[in-house]
Amino acid sequence: MKNIFYESNKDKMNGIFAEKQHEYDGRLHFHRAFELGYITEGSAHYIVEDEEFTATEGDIVFCHCYYRHTSTVDSPHTKYIVAVPENLSKDVATLFKDSTLPIHLSDKQFNKSLLPYFELLSRESKNMTKILSRGYANILFGSLSSHYNNIAVKPKNKNVEVIADILNYIDEHFREQITLETLSARFGYNKTYFSRLFNQHIGMSMSNYINMVRYDTFERLYGNKLGENITELVFDCGFSSLATFYRVREFRRKD
Repeated sequence: MKNIFYESNKDKMNGIFAEKQHEYDGRLHFHRAFELGYITEGSAHYIVEDEEFTATEGDIVFCHCYYRHTSTVDSPHTKYIVAVPENLSKDVATLFKDSTLPIHLSDKQFNKSLLPYFELLSRESKNMTKILSRGYANILFGSLSSHYNNIAVKPKNKNVEVIADILNYIDEHFREQITLETLSARFGYNKTYFSRLFNQHIGMSMSNYINMVRYDTFERLYGNKLGENITELVFDCGFSSLATFYRVREFRRKD
């Protein structure tokens, strides 16, 4: 199983996440937010749950909440990404409670009628009120649901939401010295079962995942703080030793 990343930033936003991306290679990830991707130029290779396909100019890709997904560059391409977090998605969640959209939405002529909303959200979403954001989300998902034949919702693994809560906790506490024993106890699991559950869904051990989060944080912070003492920043990000940091860095560069 490929390593899976919980993209928590889209779930924590107060408003809609919307941006225009260019030639983006993503990691396999999931989140609670409902997500739409609109390809405006070129093509991208997608994996969403167990479906694999190429989306080309004018296609929309839909990811239901918790669906594992990623895209890779087939050719130079541009796309809009719109993600509706849990605090704005009550109407959308109700709409897709018993049935949902297909993953690959390829009626290019119809999709074009929704392009102005993607463009508007990418420019203005950060300044929108919750009411306005919810309204645009309802227009997008309501229009798509009315046009495309909805399909049955794939059964959600009962452990997925638990895993999301665990990863959300890690995201908030990775600077602390988290152990398998303390985390499994916090969530009420036997540590052996907890370890197996984590590996099954994430594709790596809990300790390796936490160190990945620490390293990604280090890279982001160091890029904004050139000249800062590397050793201090390594420890500030939660690493217990420089040896662990360098081991993770080497692994990350090979990933």
